[in-house]
Amino acid sequence: MISRRRLALTCVIALVGVLAFLLVWRLEDQDLDRHTTETFVFTANGASLAGQVWLPDAPPRAAVILVHGDGPQDRTSAGGYAPLINALLDAGIAVAAWDKPGVGDSLGNWLDQSMADRAVEVQAALGALRRRLEGLAVGALGFSQAGWVLPRLSSGDADFLVLIGPAVSWQRQGVYFTRTRLRLSGEDAAGIDRRLARSAADDDRLFGPAAADPATLPDGMGLDRWGFIRRNRTADATDDLRRLDVPLLALWGAEDLNVDAAADAVTYRETVAGNQPATRIVIVPGATHGLLKAGPYNAQLVSDWPWSTTLRFLLEGRHAYAPGVLDMIRDWIIARAAEKRT
Repeated sequence: MISRRRLALTCVIALVGVLAFLLVWRLEDQDLDRHTTETFVFTANGASLAGQVWLPDAPPRAAVILVHGDGPQDRTSAGGYAPLINALLDAGIAVAAWDKPGVGDSLGNWLDQSMADRAVEVQAALGALRRRLEGLAVGALGFSQAGWVLPRLSSGDADFLVLIGPAVSWQRQGVYFTRTRLRLSGEDAAGIDRRLARSAADDDRLFGPAAADPATLPDGMGLDRWGFIRRNRTADATDDLRRLDVPLLALWGAEDLNVDAAADAVTYRETVAGNQPATRIVIVPGATHGLLKAGPYNAQLVSDWPWSTTLRFLLEGRHAYAPGVLDMIRDWIIARAAEKRT
């Protein structure tokens, strides 16, 4: 007869084994090295840009490039894209991404770019991927700031577009972001209004026609960043959306702290919604700016997460996303691929 001590030890070993299996299974969503990859190098705006193409195990059904939001991001956004890339690969969708200019293996300086420059970069990437995967539906999936980039494209550039958390007006988005940040910090409504009024006056002076005096720049803002904001602060996607002739899936999290999802979705419905039968404008319940589950993950910046939230994201992988949203993106892209084949 097995002793109670031996039985307890056996149960503990079995439990540890199960937990280890579950941990490895979940961490697979963070592992991109298990897939076939190829280098992805192309030239845009006079600079050589470098990244990777990840290929699914079976012949791909479609292909998509990832278009970064703001900041000095590498091809995987410091690993943050891994669960999304793995989910797309599991659906048979090849994925390409590259380091921003001046980041990783790419030349140039992303802070020297306008949104028009970024659109030229995306067009070059789409062309390079289309030549590599001839005959497939090829599109772009962009985040946040890509909302001023992807609407500049045409049906000659892409077969489909997906936007996550796009804003319409740069300046209105900046006000919304700042208002939300002040509210979350505990500032009352009157104080927020005063702070925003002062900020607007300061911005008009700071980003006016005169060159900046480095000594007058806010702490942490270099001349490159000043030039980037000055170059792009009047960006507004409204006219580009009216002209857009590419099927579009536009998604916002209902709990977005960075972008006014409700207002911007209205603009999208009034402009681009009727341009293509396949276009969809969706606000995802309980989701963040990046479409993660709002409960554990809703912060304006990933850098605002405590270590416990970062650990949770690593363990949850694709399950960190709001329920059903990755399936929605996958199914919509596959449907566009099917249309391409007919």
